[in-house]
Amino acid sequence: MRCKNTRKLARLTLCSALCIGGGFGSSAYADSSTGVPHKLVGWAALDQAERTAGPTSGQFIGPSLGVVPPFINTQPIPGWSGLLKNTDGTFTALPDNGFGAKGNSADYVLGIYYVKPNFKKRGDGTTNPGKITNKAFIPFNDRNGLLKNGRGVDLLITADLENYRSGGGFGGNSGIPVDAGIRERRLLTGYDFDVESIARAEDGTYWVGEEFGPFLLHFGGDGTLLQEPIAHPFKVSPFHPSALAFPGTNTHGASRGFESIAFDKRGKYLYVVPEAAPVDDELRPVPGDERVVEIFQFDPENAEYTDVTFKYRKDGPASDNRIVIGDMTNVGRDKYVLIERDSKFGENAEVKRLYIIDLNVTDHEDVLRKRLLVDLLDIEDPRDIGGPLPGLAEKTFNMPLDSIESVVVFNRRTLGVAVDTNFPFQDGRETGVPDSTEFIKLRFPRPVAAYAPRW
Repeated sequence: MRCKNTRKLARLTLCSALCIGGGFGSSAYADSSTGVPHKLVGWAALDQAERTAGPTSGQFIGPSLGVVPPFINTQPIPGWSGLLKNTDGTFTALPDNGFGAKGNSADYVLGIYYVKPNFKKRGDGTTNPGKITNKAFIPFNDRNGLLKNGRGVDLLITADLENYRSGGGFGGNSGIPVDAGIRERRLLTGYDFDVESIARAEDGTYWVGEEFGPFLLHFGGDGTLLQEPIAHPFKVSPFHPSALAFPGTNTHGASRGFESIAFDKRGKYLYVVPEAAPVDDELRPVPGDERVVEIFQFDPENAEYTDVTFKYRKDGPASDNRIVIGDMTNVGRDKYVLIERDSKFGENAEVKRLYIIDLNVTDHEDVLRKRLLVDLLDIEDPRDIGGPLPGLAEKTFNMPLDSIESVVVFNRRTLGVAVDTNFPFQDGRETGVPDSTEFIKLRFPRPVAAYAPRW
């Protein structure tokens, strides 16, 4: 595997980070504009009305699409931002920070679900998917006190507060007492971190990428934080403690942190992918081109970034690029599948795509070549699993949903794709009804890795 960009990434502490000051057509760098043969072989959904017992949540959002908060002694599931396949037929699913913002999610408890899908595999004349069941919830916590009163990193978490904070920046005192369970168990909430991606190490622990730092977080199988958050050498969000203390020192936009992390085939390195390029043009992999993001290599054993990075070009315009990376997963050796998506939904959705890359194959600009696998707005459905969906030709299926953020491997020829619903604010599937968490299975006639670019 060749290194595509050897800019040295010296690990910085948060203290040193204080000093850090067209249309949506297919990219010319794609090896295919029509995708490859595939078919829908399964469709399931976790209903948007599903709730989990826990602290009262939604106290800082208003009504939307017929949903009226707060959710007394319960937590909704706002879709999944990360997904892992387990060996027993279940999946480990990671929701994000709750209701979409730091200032409205302080009462939302972060963690992982074990879920069991029952995929609909053949058409029955309806547009009803199979059902997904929540089997268990494991909340993330700081019971070891790594974040207590800013220890080690300059973070103040909800568990150390008397009252929830709400609003922008550091947030204001809401006057609403923090739930006793959050304080006593030191549970982490959507005010503390915006978790977006997850990878499981061979020892059963989890690495989680988030966006407020952005940080990498390391959790035990029981959800306990095992080490202090690891900052990136130069990526600093507007919610990073240094940027909050010194406004204007952020190097990338809000909600543009680590949307994907994926282990390599050997489980030795993590590949960390931000949603978008830095706001500072001098820090961009290709100055003047907002499409190009950097894929960073991280060494979990030494808890540091290496000097190996790769350049990946998204679709869309070179300036004011609104397309983001949704996820990335390994499909064999140095081959990975990525999600590209815009932030539109329903009839306005334009870009929801799966691409495949090989880390050894680049173009004349040293940018990774990519090949379109599937346009998720035009999925082949020969078994008519989706049924007569509005606006679609017979035996076709689509995912007209905003945040398509999970791609997972079932086997060599089958991928799964799932969504973050941004509950309760979006109705991409059915007008007026908040989206449910959809999960589909796509099968290919050849191993997925075989479709990777070769030149």
